[in-house]
Amino acid sequence: ACLLARSPFYVYHTMIKILLFVVILMVGMILPPFLVVGDVFGHSPPMSNNRLNEKSTLRNNAQRLFNSRNNAAGGYCYGGSLSYYAGSIVPIEWTMGHSCGSYKASCQVVMQYMCGSSDNVRDGTLTTSIVDDANNYNNKDVNGDYVYGMHESYSYYQQCKGRSRNRGLFTSDQILQTLDARSTRAQNAGTKYGFECNEEHDYYPYWAPSPWKDIVIFTDDSETLCPYFTRESLNVKSRWTCSGSSSPQQPLDQASCTSSGGSWTETPSWNIQQPQCLPAPWTRDNSVGQMQIYNWSLPTPSTESCMSLTTGSCTCVLRIRYNVTAAEIVGYGPSFTDSTFNSRPPLGANPYVNVSGVPLQLAVSTTDLNGAVFQDRTHTFRVKARPPGLLSDDDVIYNLGVRGKRGNFVQVFPSVEYDFSPETLVIQQQQHGKGTTYIHPQWTGCDANPDANSGRGFDGSDRSNMVQIQDTMHNVPYTDAQLETLILAGNGSVLFQDANIRYRMATLDQAGCLSPDQLADKYKSQTSPSLFIAQDRQNCALLNAAPTPHFDGGLVKMNTTGIFHYMCTRNNFFGTRSQKGTIIVVSVTNSSSPSSSTTLSSSTPSSASLSSSLSSSSLTSSSTITSTSTLSPISVASRASSSLIVILLTSTCLVLVRAIYNRMIY
Repeated sequence: ACLLARSPFYVYHTMIKILLFVVILMVGMILPPFLVVGDVFGHSPPMSNNRLNEKSTLRNNAQRLFNSRNNAAGGYCYGGSLSYYAGSIVPIEWTMGHSCGSYKASCQVVMQYMCGSSDNVRDGTLTTSIVDDANNYNNKDVNGDYVYGMHESYSYYQQCKGRSRNRGLFTSDQILQTLDARSTRAQNAGTKYGFECNEEHDYYPYWAPSPWKDIVIFTDDSETLCPYFTRESLNVKSRWTCSGSSSPQQPLDQASCTSSGGSWTETPSWNIQQPQCLPAPWTRDNSVGQMQIYNWSLPTPSTESCMSLTTGSCTCVLRIRYNVTAAEIVGYGPSFTDSTFNSRPPLGANPYVNVSGVPLQLAVSTTDLNGAVFQDRTHTFRVKARPPGLLSDDDVIYNLGVRGKRGNFVQVFPSVEYDFSPETLVIQQQQHGKGTTYIHPQWTGCDANPDANSGRGFDGSDRSNMVQIQDTMHNVPYTDAQLETLILAGNGSVLFQDANIRYRMATLDQAGCLSPDQLADKYKSQTSPSLFIAQDRQNCALLNAAPTPHFDGGLVKMNTTGIFHYMCTRNNFFGTRSQKGTIIVVSVTNSSSPSSSTTLSSSTPSSASLSSSLSSSSLTSSSTITSTSTLSPISVASRASSSLIVILLTSTCLVLVRAIYNRMIY
């Protein structure tokens, strides 16, 4: 740096600035994160944020199905259910607001699913919340469709109302307005959100039975908490509950239950494999733009009774919960913050602290300080059994979808613009007769986006197609004649060798099309014919004639290894937005199946000491015990050392870059 710099004075000046920068970062690392708020949004499969089909920027009803606590502008409207094959691989993509794994708050992400019949797990036709009325919650409209969406069941919510809340939990200065499991520190009024149980929403692992099955848990303190979470998961551990007690709310421990005339009953575990537990993905705070991805291997008939071995299918829902917890709350271990701290909470609401003799007021919410939980859920989707004779258990199916919705990045925020999901799909082609490898291209969207949102095709609509391009730098697809020439030459670079498959992927089964000349003639008398042509439902060049936003391309066998690139002709608009994807097919010579649980992040540090977790609670069969999570004291030193190394390396790079820049311009 000294050799490249313009003068010694400049070097000294720059070094002083860098040292001040390092000091500020270190102070920021040490100071406790008093207030942390954030959101979580699922993008693929598209998640609702409690949206249904309302044609508005903001969702109509934040209490429709569940408590998301998210920005009301988020979520994707319903446009038809996706249908997956059992055991196939689905990429789950999501973004989180504020930090996770970034040393500014403890965090945890929990992914779960539930399945049932379409009568019991449903989207509904109205944005109105389901009614807490045994005679009317299953109401149907004139078409025979259920009007209310429902995930958790009516009986589950009645059990929540009839069960005592956990009195061992830290509630800070909040006044809980019910004595049952509907009231928590973060939801003291016991507000109804669909048939979700508020206490179960706020705590993991939950101590009572739940309809949710665990997929994966991400935690900052994976070394300490993963053994606990996997051991306590309802996947593998039963739950005990009280029924028939004379108490107004059913007790949580066996002694109180039996002494009040109740029956202490075991609810078996789901008897499925333990959930995965992984280090939390890194994301910076004050941002919801960093896409995370997890590949989920879907359930099979062996784990879901609603899916028969031949033709049956389940209706399912996926949910993501994201929690952030402040360092002032001890979340687990022998000195965790429990109900004994209610009379002396670590911090009150918006407290004053004296700094240099001056009272300064902090922004502190006592409802969020020890764990704010945010949630998103998909619309319902189907998981269907593999047809005997057509698909074997050894066949590997990769699902390929589309994320995003109509509009520019400002109009869709905190959702995202169009792209393929995953943007890069790596496929392991099976060898030596060990099954067949397929991709399953399918996607959905809706026609109820705000009309003012920018995009091509008729107002409010989502449509996507798939055509091959030379590489992702290009924006003009191959013609069919060019692809046929490549095939005849024996070139292995053609993604879809079958012309019929290429036609379907490009045209989306459109019918009744008008040619560009016919459309021009139809609107030639209009002052601005192009505006009318863009809205015409027979304009197949803009995919307007596709009957619905939902498209299922069926199973496509991947016979050729190579790297293939593709784009969407409607939404890819160079300089405005890019909707392109890549499929990489590699051969695998061993007999093992490809991994279906890879976790990827766009910018995840490869070596970092990650430590923290979500609020968690557990009960034994005879006592009330709670533990709410926070930063692990054990890992503070390792966090500090890792952070210091990163800071010093960053500082050195900044000095070099600045010196080189100075040398160039002078």
